[in-house]
Amino acid sequence: MNADNYCFCELAPLYALDLLSEEERAWVEQQLVECPELAQELAEYQTAAAAIPYSSPTVEMKADLKDRLFDRLGLDSPVTFEEKTPPSPFLSVRSQQLKWRPHSRVAGVSIARLHIDPIKREIVGLLRAEPGVRYPFHIHATGEEIYMLEGDLVIENQVYGAGDYIRSRAGSTHAPHTNGGCMFFFRTSMDDEYPDLATVS
Repeated sequence: MNADNYCFCELAPLYALDLLSEEERAWVEQQLVECPELAQELAEYQTAAAAIPYSSPTVEMKADLKDRLFDRLGLDSPVTFEEKTPPSPFLSVRSQQLKWRPHSRVAGVSIARLHIDPIKREIVGLLRAEPGVRYPFHIHATGEEIYMLEGDLVIENQVYGAGDYIRSRAGSTHAPHTNGGCMFFFRTSMDDEYPDLATVS
């Protein structure tokens, strides 16, 4: 399906069931960033999806089911099955898996999302800015964390470089810029406010 034909109401249930392609998941997550009110709709789908396993009665499995199944398939029944490896308790993203996308409203800025939590309304990722970029003035809905990886970032006349950590409290404001370009890790709210951009759109 072409991205121009995507519909949140069609993809959200499939997102909750983890049945979307990477491109479709990214599109849904972009909609959550741009339209925070959609998170409630997605949360309802996720609640419904979580209840599915508990909505049907438990059916006892016949003791010889495995043997009958293998016999029907014409296979030798194994003595034992290796237990399925449980899902990993952590999420990892390799550097070669990063998907850098241009910022939708700030030229010279690209973002690689690492994780989006629609319940906490939190986004985690990497931001890369070209030399001379000025990020729009914004108000933090909750705390923001930045860990500098390379380059320079200027906030309130303070210059931060690789290895520096910056935490902004809820309600704080700033409009950072970079002189020579930079890249940093960030964790912030999807509900940060951008008054200047709001008037432009």
